[in-house]
Amino acid sequence: MPGPDLHLHSTFSDGLFTPEQLVARAVELHLPAIAIADHDSVGGVEPALRAAEATGLLVVPAVELSAEAGERTVHLLGYHIDHTDGSLLGHLAELRDHRRARARRIVRSLSAAGIELDLAGTSSAGDEAAIGRAHIARALVQAGFARDMADAFERFVGDHAPHFVAKSLVTPERAIEWITQAGGVAVLAHPGLSRVDDLIPSLIGAGLAGIEACHASHDPLTAERYRTLAAGLGLIVTGGSDYHGSQREGGDMGCAWAPEGSLEALLTAARTGGIR
Repeated sequence: MPGPDLHLHSTFSDGLFTPEQLVARAVELHLPAIAIADHDSVGGVEPALRAAEATGLLVVPAVELSAEAGERTVHLLGYHIDHTDGSLLGHLAELRDHRRARARRIVRSLSAAGIELDLAGTSSAGDEAAIGRAHIARALVQAGFARDMADAFERFVGDHAPHFVAKSLVTPERAIEWITQAGGVAVLAHPGLSRVDDLIPSLIGAGLAGIEACHASHDPLTAERYRTLAAGLGLIVTGGSDYHGSQREGGDMGCAWAPEGSLEALLTAARTGGIR
């Protein structure tokens, strides 16, 4: 029997499916719980909650924030956040404004190279959509400039590609503060990808309460290593597929899930202000 998949992305960030479609798929897979953790947006939470009514599926309000520690990027998941919290919504709106400005710079860079793109209509979520490089990569594929998403990132918008533009990021401490002030529980996402193990002690000092040990990108040995690390540090172990609906990002829904007891531990931490 599958467990909770606590890391999904919808059309409110760089996922291909709406919150309602994700809920429907989760019900088909008999998942007990999901979390739609969109980048810099909680716009998908309410539609998912409505869609899950009377299905027996638990939807955990969540968000994913990207932070910068030196030259490294730290991804933080916030669970059981108050998705109506005014302060959090203000911070997220500002991050999405930065994302749109960055997208415009990338499009201008592509245009200067003779590659004309129109991003209008790339997202149906309006102002609550977090526009990222994935949207531009998909537009490049649809316009015939790239074979697929991997090609678009490699040749055009990836970290070392000619049209890369850096994203404005907050510090991990600031991101954790936003999550906890909104009543949420901060969890380090896919540490096997981020490679920020040395930062975990300082993140715990800032309020980190969990580690996403089970992730689509983690092989069994990596997952077990982070489960053991979390246990030694008194952190909650979570997990999720990081499903985006495309082969390039994450894995299939339900391919990685949170271990038994994770949902209860997250809820308890939320009720006690993040205290483990």
